[in-house]
Amino acid sequence: MKDKKYFGDGTGVGLRKDDAELTAAFNKALGELRQDGTYDKMAKKYFDFNVYGD
Repeated sequence: MKDKKYFGDGTGVGLRKDDAELTAAFNKALGELRQDGTYDKMAKKYFDFNVYGD
């Protein structure tokens, strides 16, 4: 997933600006993944670098 040909300088998620409910649900889910350690486990499995940067 490091090939700039396909991903440019990074990847992201697009949400509709006016969809506050979806944005809140997305942020809540990400927060829960980070809080319970699931995010870190997945990041270590699939990436050999800190996706948030140093």
